[in-house]
Amino acid sequence: MSLEWLGIQLLGGVAALLGVLAFQCRHDIRMLVMLSGSCLVWSLHFLLLAQPTAALLNVITAVRNLVGIRCRGAWFASGFIGLYLVTGSYSWQSVWDILPVVAVISGSVGVFFLAGLPRRGALLIGSLLWLVFNWQAGSIPGVLVMFADGVSNSWRIYRLRRQAQRSELSDRG
Repeated sequence: MSLEWLGIQLLGGVAALLGVLAFQCRHDIRMLVMLSGSCLVWSLHFLLLAQPTAALLNVITAVRNLVGIRCRGAWFASGFIGLYLVTGSYSWQSVWDILPVVAVISGSVGVFFLAGLPRRGALLIGSLLWLVFNWQAGSIPGVLVMFADGVSNSWRIYRLRRQAQRSELSDRG
């Protein structure tokens, strides 16, 4: 365990902390700006871990979050999904690089085209793919934050499904 490795992990910890703090913001614009900052720090973290695909995808996500402050629509989402695909193809190093590409596409589809449980399912898929990618890339903060996201989202999905089943039963009875 070198000092350099610890510094890279600390940088990932800063990115994770920024992401968590972003979701504590009451205003969407501040949240999106902070998430963009988090993505830029994640990008540097992945660059230092020699993971250029993940680094570039995080830069694009940072831009997507900032542009998303003012822009909406299917064309917007489709454009970023296309950009993710082109970037993933361009920076491809190994089969592992498909995981973050599919993760950001799944997240984008969830955010822009789905709602309710399907949206949460798409986001859960993205979190799990990032978790596996982070594990193989050696990003300890990435594993921890994606594990927490996955558990939290899974619990919420379980509770929403249970609530929907109860509601369905009470409508029948």
